[in-house]
Amino acid sequence: MIDNHADNLLGELLAGRLTRRELMVKAAVLGLSATTIGALLAACGTNTTTGTAAPTPKPGGTLRAGLTGGSSSDTLDPHQGLTYLDTARANQIYQPLLQLNAAAQTQMVLAEEISPHGSTSEWTIRLRKGVTFHDGRPLTADDVIFTLQRILNPKSPLTGATSLGPVDLPNLKKVDDLTVQVPMTSPFGSFIDQLSYWYYLYIVPVGFDPAKPNGTGPFKFQSFTAGQQSTFIKNPNYWKSGLPYLDTVTIIDFADSAALQNALVANQIDAAGALEGAQLKVLSTNPAIKTVASRTGSITPFTMRVDQEPFKDVRVRQAFRFMVNRKELINAALDGYAFAGADVSSPFDADYNSSFHRDQDISKAKSLLQAAGKSGLSVDLTTAPAATGMVQMATVFAQQAKQAGVTVNLKPVDPSTFFGPNYLQWTFSQDFYNYSPYLAQVAQSLLPTSPFNETHWGDTNYASLYKQANETLDVGKRRDIEHQMQQIDFDQGGYIIPCFIDALDAYSAKLTGYVAAKVGQPLSLFDFEHFGFIS
Repeated sequence: MIDNHADNLLGELLAGRLTRRELMVKAAVLGLSATTIGALLAACGTNTTTGTAAPTPKPGGTLRAGLTGGSSSDTLDPHQGLTYLDTARANQIYQPLLQLNAAAQTQMVLAEEISPHGSTSEWTIRLRKGVTFHDGRPLTADDVIFTLQRILNPKSPLTGATSLGPVDLPNLKKVDDLTVQVPMTSPFGSFIDQLSYWYYLYIVPVGFDPAKPNGTGPFKFQSFTAGQQSTFIKNPNYWKSGLPYLDTVTIIDFADSAALQNALVANQIDAAGALEGAQLKVLSTNPAIKTVASRTGSITPFTMRVDQEPFKDVRVRQAFRFMVNRKELINAALDGYAFAGADVSSPFDADYNSSFHRDQDISKAKSLLQAAGKSGLSVDLTTAPAATGMVQMATVFAQQAKQAGVTVNLKPVDPSTFFGPNYLQWTFSQDFYNYSPYLAQVAQSLLPTSPFNETHWGDTNYASLYKQANETLDVGKRRDIEHQMQQIDFDQGGYIIPCFIDALDAYSAKLTGYVAAKVGQPLSLFDFEHFGFIS
């Protein structure tokens, strides 16, 4: 087991703030054992390639990819997705201006360049040449403007609207066929970071109808049955030379992870995403299957509504955080496939404050509850099998809470119910997020205008700091402001983030083209254009 000092070092290494050599030096200074240092290096090694080139896939074939978490509410609208399955489908048809790559670094996709024009109050987007939609129309500046207008529609803003922040919608300007001028109503220094939340910001053509999918992606839409299956066929006019390798991609919804595992073993599918730790360990012994455990910045937070009892009192929120034995939870619920967190997101962000640390402290938890007049508290926790280890984490948390005299009543629901009308309304629940830069995560979930504000967090000072961070051009000052925000997260927030969870996937040994990815989306970020068969 890796101790707390080692956990901090691992986070620093994965965030790119330490080299492996620096990690070994610091570990020795801290007096960590050779066994612990070896465990650290092994842990970080699960998220790196070996240097041996993967074999080139043969053209053709059908990929059968399996995931859980689908339901009758699944969607083909690229701006309305909620689940991994929604993103997996969208990623085959559509593409964003930019995205995070497997190393959690910004990578241009449809955009050739995105840069501020003099100040961060105005940005210029320049598109790639030669990109066409599936219906043959060329990608132009008009499509970017239409997409931004669709997402930012003031009468019905879509999920990505918060990421686009102060975009001055009426004054968007087409400079030429491939260039868009994007003015802001106020400085927006995190525009690039916000665009990295790409799975809500896919570019669609002028006049787009979600019932008639039409994108620039590697595969074209063929069929879709919500909660069951979707099929896509190769785009013969794809703008990336030589890609994709596959002729067809079929994405299959499974009711649970056991059925998903069984399908892979029985060769009914070629790839299984978002598996549980115990499953990965079993599958790793099968010579016909390859497994990948990616160290990621993904979170499955416990969400406490700060506007409802008992969590209106910050002492109760802090008590619940102190009830968690994070190492025990990682081992019991996730089979060790995670590294400890301290209730603040985005560990790979250059401005992440890695000094935060929180151990279980039952005495402190009891004292805080007593001071709040909440000793012997009983609460309901709504959970669902919507992400790796979610229900297991809830179960372990309930057991740990008993030590503080708190009764946590588990209320399991299926994914369809979880993402139904009560989603974001539960008093005490869970959710999941892939890694994103800190300010992008804040925009999604920690502002009054955020689309996923499960905690109903509305701190005015926090929102003011967010605005200041975007208006500040000085890198050091921006980091200081973000650290102030993170301190508020740590001291007052409505999230319990016990750990950053590995992405666990398994593939047929006949398949190639996948990589470990720090962002957290399963199956190599659903980058199926690079997948193919070697036999």
